[in-house]
Amino acid sequence: MVKRGVVAACLCAAGVLLIGAPSHGQVPSEPPFILEEPNKTESTVPEPENGLKVARKLCASCHLIGEPPNAETPADVPSFPSIADRPEQSAEKLSNWLLQPHTPMPNLHLTRKEIRDLSAYIMTLRTVQ
Repeated sequence: MVKRGVVAACLCAAGVLLIGAPSHGQVPSEPPFILEEPNKTESTVPEPENGLKVARKLCASCHLIGEPPNAETPADVPSFPSIADRPEQSAEKLSNWLLQPHTPMPNLHLTRKEIRDLSAYIMTLRTVQ
């Protein structure tokens, strides 16, 4: 004979498992954010040197990035210096623009840090006051 307490505990545990389990077809709304180093907070200080590295790696195939290009670039693609010299341009405006992909630019899935650093680098190329 099974004791009532044991049966109740099993039913309760089964209910928790069923309620807590995701239904088929549920998809997380956002991917988890994982820091490269656990328990280390992300710096919010822009690093233009890192932005240049990002530009060399991800942008130089289409844009002139402020240094001699490694390959030809499409004629209708603005150079980074020309982007920096646009009236009222700022690192904040660039960061906001880079948050969303824009056709024909591919979605590069840049991190917040990469966007901040890339924007800071582009603004180092500004020649107009």
